Amino acid sequence: MRLRLMISLLTLAAGLASPAWAKNIALLIGNSNYSVGQLSNPANDANDLANTLRSIGFETIVRLNVDGDGMRSSIRDFGDKLRNNDGIGMFFFAGHGVQVNGENYLLPVAVPLRSEQDVEKYGVQANMVLRYMEDSKNRVNVVVLDACRNNPFIKTRSMKTRGLAPMDAPSGSLVAFSTAPGTEASDGSGRNGLYTKHLMANMKVPGLTVEQVFKRTREGVEGESEKDMGQRQSPREESSLKGGDMYFVPPVAKKDSGASPEEVELAYWNSIANSTNPADFDTYLAQYPHGKFADLAKNRLASTRSQNVARTDSRAVDDSPRPNYYPGPDTVAPPPPPPQRIAMGRPGATTSSNGFSFSQGEGTVKAIEFLSLPCRDMLHNKRVRLEMNGRGNAGAPLRQAMVNKLQSIGVKVASADKSDLVIRGVIETVGGVNRAIGVNEVDMQADFTLLSAGGKTLSTVSTSGGAYADRNKRAAVADVWDEKSEEIVGKLFQDYCATH
Repeated sequence: MRLRLMISLLTLAAGLASPAWAKNIALLIGNSNYSVGQLSNPANDANDLANTLRSIGFETIVRLNVDGDGMRSSIRDFGDKLRNNDGIGMFFFAGHGVQVNGENYLLPVAVPLRSEQDVEKYGVQANMVLRYMEDSKNRVNVVVLDACRNNPFIKTRSMKTRGLAPMDAPSGSLVAFSTAPGTEASDGSGRNGLYTKHLMANMKVPGLTVEQVFKRTREGVEGESEKDMGQRQSPREESSLKGGDMYFVPPVAKKDSGASPEEVELAYWNSIANSTNPADFDTYLAQYPHGKFADLAKNRLASTRSQNVARTDSRAVDDSPRPNYYPGPDTVAPPPPPPQRIAMGRPGATTSSNGFSFSQGEGTVKAIEFLSLPCRDMLHNKRVRLEMNGRGNAGAPLRQAMVNKLQSIGVKVASADKSDLVIRGVIETVGGVNRAIGVNEVDMQADFTLLSAGGKTLSTVSTSGGAYADRNKRAAVADVWDEKSEEIVGKLFQDYCATH
């Protein structure tokens, strides 16, 4: 009954493109004032497209004539704003863009740009935008690069490659270019560039999917450029969009017959899209076994079931066979089998120099999940020397586990004479028998410090934990360490990034 009522209410709002908790957000950068190759329209393009987007419900951020630091800062903030959003995230850049060695760069203003080396030093990699948008886990990401204007470096003979290089769109994304790879786009003879002019016109058409908007934009640009300039400008898109259709402006609801079946299904899906209850996706599949979101529902169903199992199951796996047991009125349930491998984790905690505290029971957090994208950029290819001392069961396997965690966040394990940073750690493990419940147990205490190459302390982490075990105490130690080393590496470098 409650489900039918919910669907009825949602049907009344079926004309909405996305649920109430979803936002459509855009960052637009327009750079015109270059010292070399001044452009007429990019600032107009960013402002006018922002007005168009606001008129159809987008939240917009506009940056005009921005230097490199300003562009990077805006992109990072944009990625944070998109985090776990369920709408459309759109990045638009109008200005000069060039490729160097197959890498696309968006060019800032207010910096010298006389050579390829200047571009690599001061330019902003287009892939940076994709990384931050992909990392945000936003539902749909659209990147539009109207950045293939005339190459000012052709005249200086320092860089003769025209246009931008092809780019791969990450899953859930669409990357649109104002013209084909290796060619240049028109800056336009009016207020706006040719591409942006047609993009704004098509965005406002109700009922066009995101993909259809760009198809119609391409048709308009090709037709006008060939007619007025005698040379075809042919926009391109690279799409990896998935799931149901998304609209800049949704279809108009039919007043005479109410919402269409497609709109009802969309409203239903939007109502459960962020659910963590497997039953919601079971119900959807029962109603729409061949629906637009059926494949996505199956994936979410499997994911939510596994997450629920992970929260309720113990850390160990009981591999012993169990007899069939059917309780009757006079039967008593047989006792559970003895613990196999690691039966359960025991309480522990992690603290760091910046006041961080993590208690066991909150779930294992991967080292990389502690680190923001700017932090990962800062750490990329840093050389780290690892110095570990073990007491008890610590040894080579534990060191290798630590090496694996360091590599997972993008740093390199280096020798003493080639390191940027040093990690020093002591691990102490103790094993025994818990006489109260009659099983083996292990306890671990670890203290680690991150130092500069010169020996200055940068951050510290201490952690403790334990587990119950069968006879294989060494495997129990390894299991505890696999979790604790994630916390140690993540916190050491999170604290480091916070102060650098």
